[in-house]
Order: sequence, then C-alpha cells, then structure tokens
Amino acid sequence: MVQSLPITSSLQDYLEVILNLVQEKKKARVTDIAEQLDIAKPSVIQALTLLKEKGLITQDRYGPVELTPEGKRYALKIRHRHKVIYGFLTQVLGVSPRAAEEDACLMEHDLSKETFERLLHFLEQQEIDAGLKKEINWDYKAKS
Repeated sequence: MVQSLPITSSLQDYLEVILNLVQEKKKARVTDIAEQLDIAKPSVIQALTLLKEKGLITQDRYGPVELTPEGKRYALKIRHRHKVIYGFLTQVLGVSPRAAEEDACLMEHDLSKETFERLLHFLEQQEIDAGLKKEINWDYKAKS
C-alpha cells in the first residue's frame, strides 16, 4: 500500500518523476527533475538526499539519478495508482484531462488501500478503454 511508504507524498512525487524521466529520456538529471516539479534545484538536491538515505535512489556526484530496485517498485506503484485514478476521473466521471491530472496527483497519495481496491473493482465492471483495463489488471510484483 502506498500510504505505508516511509516517505512523504512530496518524496513520492520525486520517485514518480524520476521513473518517468528515466523511461522517457533514459536518465533523470537534477535539472530535469526541478523542471518537471517546477521547483528550485537546491530543493531537489535536498529531497534526493532524503531518498538516498532511505535507499530508494542512487546518484554519483553530478551524475544522473537512478532508482534502486526498491525505489523503482515504489515508483511503479505510485504511477499505477495515478493512472487508475486519472482514468476513473476522465472516463467515468468525464473530468477534463487537465483537472484529472491535477486531482490524480493529489489523490494518488491519500486514498486508503481499501478505497483504491474498491475503485479497481468498480472499474472492472465498467466499459472503459483497453489501456485503463490493462492498468487495472497490472501487477507491480511482475514489473519489479
């Protein structure tokens, strides 16, 4: 369950951004992370230090940021929750993509495990696109 992570929702956002950058650009640099999160580089460096201390990332001095296996597992779980919530908001509730993106970012950290599992069950019963169906059936353990 994502709420049991030993990190704040802010640090969870860092993990998700790092995962996305690595998959899109093949590497995550401090500058790219700062740009994605719209924050100053010193703030990114401070957060990365905390993530390193928790064993979720590695980074050589001035090098790219890499997720550890545990960091990647947490990042994948966070992104999964984000995609499912975004899909629910856009496909079931008809929320605009922009509002759904913002709301999914907020909700992904705070939904209880029970509520998220019920949301998954609800979505399984709905007529939704194949991409969201695939996301609902995604198993993070198989991807770690």
